[in-house]
Amino acid sequence: MDDTRNLEEKLAYYQKENEELKLRVEELSDFFENASMPLHWVDAQGIIIWANQAELDALGYSKQEYIGFPIGNFHADQHVIEDILNRLVNNETLYDYTARLKCKDGSIKHVLINSNVMRKDGKFMHTRCFTRDITGKVQEEQRKNDFVTMVSHELKTPLTVINSYVQILINKAKKDADNSSGQLLTRIEAQTKKMIAMVQDFLTPARIEGGKIELRKEAFVLDTLINETAQYAKLLTSKHSINLIADESISVEADRDKIGQILINLLTNAIKYSPKGGAITIGYEKHDEKVRVFVSDQGIGIDKSHHKRLFERFFRVNNELKEVSGFGIGLYLVSEILRLHGSRINLQSEANVGSTFYFDLETLN
Repeated sequence: MDDTRNLEEKLAYYQKENEELKLRVEELSDFFENASMPLHWVDAQGIIIWANQAELDALGYSKQEYIGFPIGNFHADQHVIEDILNRLVNNETLYDYTARLKCKDGSIKHVLINSNVMRKDGKFMHTRCFTRDITGKVQEEQRKNDFVTMVSHELKTPLTVINSYVQILINKAKKDADNSSGQLLTRIEAQTKKMIAMVQDFLTPARIEGGKIELRKEAFVLDTLINETAQYAKLLTSKHSINLIADESISVEADRDKIGQILINLLTNAIKYSPKGGAITIGYEKHDEKVRVFVSDQGIGIDKSHHKRLFERFFRVNNELKEVSGFGIGLYLVSEILRLHGSRINLQSEANVGSTFYFDLETLN
């Protein structure tokens, strides 16, 4: 009797455990199936083996139209999904990977993908892929870029005309030996060029993000460009001394105009953020197999807490210099142009001590 009772108790216990386990499985299955965030699984061959309802609703497909088909069928950019699958096969975890998905109605959704692979005994079982729709954010950014591009074009034309008239007046002042008028007109020309550069700063990021910018690389002597930009900077200030440092004549292959634009941005910033004057140094030096170009100042410096975000678009450091104008796109532009050159902008700075911005270029010497 005791043995029978013990057996019955054990059976009742295991039955209860089984029912609780079944309930947990049902709850977990319901959680994934009806979660608000789209989720799908893909096998080692890139075939969708499961998707929840949020995924189907987001793209507009039925289960029969989606599950069992290659995931590549639903990506707008084949090189992107190939890269995603390759990374996952190599056991990489993806965080906020940007992609474009094709909806049933023909529209495109911009998404962020977070994914990794479930493995069993080292064998690829399936991916676990969450997607987050950022289409609205991408479209809003595009509208901003379109507006910036339109306004930039509208402002650039009259400023260019004004600059042309100023140059005519400068030439006339030189012929008439009118040094006083010539100096004033030269300062007007410098400010006009500064305004044109600011407008160009607006226009270029929109082109970069739209994939429209192209580098026109050429071989040129670096110290000639350094001297040109230093002379330009001298027209913008009377409180600062602009110093040049160069090891030797070095030639590089890059987009000369855009490297010049970078140097003007860095020099202009050095002037703006050194309100008490002081020395500003622009130069270059051999660094390993490359040349390192730098701009240093003795200004207010930048606190280390801001270093990481400094090159984001529209980011500006809050400081006491309320009179300093700008839109927070100059250093973003510098960063993006250098990225296209296979380089990057670096910073050494300390609050109330000064800043040094520098980057490396390949040399031809």
